[in-house]
Amino acid sequence: MAPGFLAAFSEPGTQVSHEEFQDWYDNEHIPLRLNHLPSFLAGARFSASDSKTPTWLTLYDIIDTSALSDESYTRLRSSRSKREADLVARLAVLDRRTCVLLEDSGESGVTTSLGAERPTQFLCTHGLDVGDDDDESGRWAEGRFEGLGRDVDGWVRTRVFKVLDHSTVGTAIEKAQVSPYFVVHEFMSPAVSLNPTFREMVDKPFVSEVREWVLYRAYPSIAQGNLGVSAK
Repeated sequence: MAPGFLAAFSEPGTQVSHEEFQDWYDNEHIPLRLNHLPSFLAGARFSASDSKTPTWLTLYDIIDTSALSDESYTRLRSSRSKREADLVARLAVLDRRTCVLLEDSGESGVTTSLGAERPTQFLCTHGLDVGDDDDESGRWAEGRFEGLGRDVDGWVRTRVFKVLDHSTVGTAIEKAQVSPYFVVHEFMSPAVSLNPTFREMVDKPFVSEVREWVLYRAYPSIAQGNLGVSAK
């Protein structure tokens, strides 16, 4: 089964303080997953560097999509603590997307992507509106990885995911069409996003929700075997 992926955009809003939001995510929400579920291979949080909202993005690499329907994971949502249930109800936005990997330029020796050791520092994410056809997404990716590696200094990895499920809750939800594909580009420097070769790739009518992010924190996990290591 293909690797799974989970992306969660979030915005605390006016009813949740920054301190409360960070404490919940760092000390309850993420540890319940990464500290106890071997199927959650790695996870990291990113803050927006483009002045857009939502201002937070959490990403998880998951061993395969079947793990997302396993009772060990689903019970985390169905049996939330009183604290988490109360906080989630007050969030302005919690936009959650369950995905499966379709295309991958390959792991890099420069970073470990979402891993706690040498995590990727900068991301650009976007949707891909090429129709709900995996072959079309493959044609879009074909040849582009080689071009990025050749012409874009600081680019390290690109992955294309198919969105399997999408849900949004919050006090300030705006209905929006979610693209059938979600793309994650990893960089060593935020300046890469201004590279003409990269801009030509994303400045297309079928590319949507282009966002830029800087690493906030990558987390240790039971799968990485480094829970005793502090990851910043």
